[in-house]
Amino acid sequence: MKSELTNINSGEIIASKKLTSSAWHIKLKVPFYIELDMDRNPGYIIPLLFENEEQGGTQIIRSTLWNYDVVRNTMEIIIYARKSNEEWLESLSPGKTIQYLDPEEIIIQGLNAEIYYLIGNTNAQAFFYQFNRSLPFTSTVNSFIYSKNTGEFFPDIDGSYPLNYHIIYPFSPERVLHLFKKDFERENDRFTLLLFCEHEVNTLFSQYFKKEWGVAENQIRIANYNH
Repeated sequence: MKSELTNINSGEIIASKKLTSSAWHIKLKVPFYIELDMDRNPGYIIPLLFENEEQGGTQIIRSTLWNYDVVRNTMEIIIYARKSNEEWLESLSPGKTIQYLDPEEIIIQGLNAEIYYLIGNTNAQAFFYQFNRSLPFTSTVNSFIYSKNTGEFFPDIDGSYPLNYHIIYPFSPERVLHLFKKDFERENDRFTLLLFCEHEVNTLFSQYFKKEWGVAENQIRIANYNH
């Protein structure tokens, strides 16, 4: 598989920390400037490569870009633990290297709205933090981040908790929508919706917004994220 991959780069680990039971924060020193159009699209996936001995080959993990420092040439990413990568994540430490591929855009298009609704599960946190930081101060952000369990939320890189967080137990897509409807009402038509949820929840919210809020297709953006 490795011979089929192109544009493979390597970054040196500066720091590695487990933030929650499933989320790891990795800070990498990269060898050269990464071309990211943060104004047009602040959300990126960084595909990582690791050797999976059980599966007998190189595997790809899609991490979420949390922050990119152009001056220091460092990038901070969030990786979510799965059975296939837990041991590898535990082995990461400063000084080791990680191979990565070219960044992939999460939502392909520039967004320009007065109000943003950010709706997602805990996997959306790094992307939503980065997106929230990129917006002008004149923008209004309404957020709804949910989890099935406690202990899955983490602050942004500056230690702040700028989003709204909810524990939903017992969990169901219908309960997610029900709690959102209790917190939010449509304010005007100058808004954009960003969905970063499980497929069933994305579908339920899309149907609700089209029927009850009368939103157009171009007002709903569903994050393109494949684990």
